[in-house]
Amino acid sequence: MRMGNETPSIVTPSEWKPLIARLPWVLLIPVGMLIKAFASRHPEMVERIYSSGLYPFLHRVFSSVFGILPFSFAEILFVLLALTVPALLLYTLIKALLKRLPWSKFAGLVLTIIIAAGAIYNAFYLLWGLNYSRPKLSILLELDVRQREADELEQVCFSLAQKAVQLRKLAPEDENGVFKLPEKASAYFEQIPKAYENLRAFIPVFSFRASKPKPALASIGLSWAGISGIYSPFTAEPNVNVHQPALLILAAAAHESAHSLGIAREDEANFVAYLACMASNDPAVMYSGIMLALVHAGNELHDERPDVFKRLYKSAYSEDMRRDIEHYNAYWSAYKGPIEETITKVNDEYLKYNHQESGVKSYGEMVDLLLAWADRNDFA
Repeated sequence: MRMGNETPSIVTPSEWKPLIARLPWVLLIPVGMLIKAFASRHPEMVERIYSSGLYPFLHRVFSSVFGILPFSFAEILFVLLALTVPALLLYTLIKALLKRLPWSKFAGLVLTIIIAAGAIYNAFYLLWGLNYSRPKLSILLELDVRQREADELEQVCFSLAQKAVQLRKLAPEDENGVFKLPEKASAYFEQIPKAYENLRAFIPVFSFRASKPKPALASIGLSWAGISGIYSPFTAEPNVNVHQPALLILAAAAHESAHSLGIAREDEANFVAYLACMASNDPAVMYSGIMLALVHAGNELHDERPDVFKRLYKSAYSEDMRRDIEHYNAYWSAYKGPIEETITKVNDEYLKYNHQESGVKSYGEMVDLLLAWADRNDFA
């Protein structure tokens, strides 16, 4: 007989005990956040111990393992996880609702997914993500990045346009007079690591071999998402959307390969991609790279001095270049929609979380680096 004012004893079913024992593993997520926060406050330490120490070793290991595959292992793994995890969750939930499976099994699956997410979060920063916390590339290259006069931007734009005109004369085109690679884009991807080898000869910051880009199997899906390429830090694989127009496809490949060198920030990866392409011996790679720089610098000039940009576009761009740009813009306009908008918002939040305050706009901040590079190297 139990008295009414007695506290009832709490009995934990044996089937829930294994779950309780696994709960401490959930702490992987806050621990990873603390490590990330610590790293962001100590960029010099990150550069010395991680970016210039541990990361090159990790990159060489993973690149040598997955680089021999002709396809993107990361892409296949992502698709498998995207299909199997929701399906398994739904299947287990339905069985639990129908009382064919104890709820502890469903809870166990959810807990497993949370723990796995924590492990993936930590692996992301250990394998690559800590590079977001290294000193800015402008510091590593001793570039004077600062607010500059619009005259400097105008001068650089016209200089880039002049060089692009000359390179366009050497570039292949299709029957409509639009820049086109005579072979599949993947046939040119071997040129990207070679370009970085050339770049390394006079910029020692890039002290190890860049990963060779791979064509994404789901390239058309990336177009719907508004993505030109994506880097997998878990497999050291730069994946490139080969469905996009040829104009910037090789620059996109160089951009993703820049990430494999530990250049995490998007503006820096764009700038390094430009440098690498210009260090190439292939006119098609060089043209794609200089057009990447010209498009970003031209967009900035359009915002600063619209009338000057109009004059630049009409007088300094060749007719061939204008056709290439119009074809490029028409392609991406056709893929604008809710999918692209959603992915852009997700990417924006991801970039801001990793200390790129401008979010997706940071892709265009390569112009600051470009102007500082032009100033130091008398590039005009």
